[in-house]
Amino acid sequence: MKCEKCGFEAPERAVICPECGEILPRVSAEEQQTDAAPDSVSDRFSMPYLSASADEIQDAEDPRKLHAEEKIHRAVIRRRIIALVIAAVLVIGITLYVVFLGGYKLAAFRYIKGVDYASGSMYLALVPDPYLDYLEDTYDTTRRDVKESLGDYFTSWNANYGNAGSMSYEITSRSQQSESQIESLEEELKTAYGITVDIRKAVEVSFRVNDGGDVASEHAVFVKIGMKWCCMEAMEQIDYVCQYDGYGQW
Repeated sequence: MKCEKCGFEAPERAVICPECGEILPRVSAEEQQTDAAPDSVSDRFSMPYLSASADEIQDAEDPRKLHAEEKIHRAVIRRRIIALVIAAVLVIGITLYVVFLGGYKLAAFRYIKGVDYASGSMYLALVPDPYLDYLEDTYDTTRRDVKESLGDYFTSWNANYGNAGSMSYEITSRSQQSESQIESLEEELKTAYGITVDIRKAVEVSFRVNDGGDVASEHAVFVKIGMKWCCMEAMEQIDYVCQYDGYGQW
């Protein structure tokens, strides 16, 4: 601080000039702040969107945009994984159905195990709808009565001749039926039951049946009518049960 009267360089905090005794003027806080030099800014500090050119700003990646794109990408991957899992489950399910229960094999299972389980419902699943109409018209019965009659008959048969719940089987052979054989089967259905159906496929199957230790051979012809596999022998047996009141088994 310089004295305005004598020009003496007084100390910074001096109130009176030590040389001439003049009262030294004081600088206000606002003037000190105004005169103070601005703080220097580090060269490493930068704000790209303020200091960059227009072209650089256009080319720069917005973090919010990157986050949104990453979120969409994860969602797409998640949907693809779910779709792949569903497709794999469907393929496995279809494969298992075709291998174990597809086509005539499901009908073969119903044909053998329907007797073993004394299930009229399983046996009626082996006939086409026109055949059920034939039963109702010919024997003045209902589908429910036919189911009950079959169940009673199989129960009685197992009690006298079989071993209920212990019947197992294996398919030993199968043979595809020719066009002429299919036409003969269609004619047989028309002659025996008065029904006209279009058989798409037919196969004759041989079984080895083990009924509680008693092993026997069995064969049956399965026909595909529409999308349903039916059994010629099952239709014959159901007709006899209705006609002869279960062969007098009860």
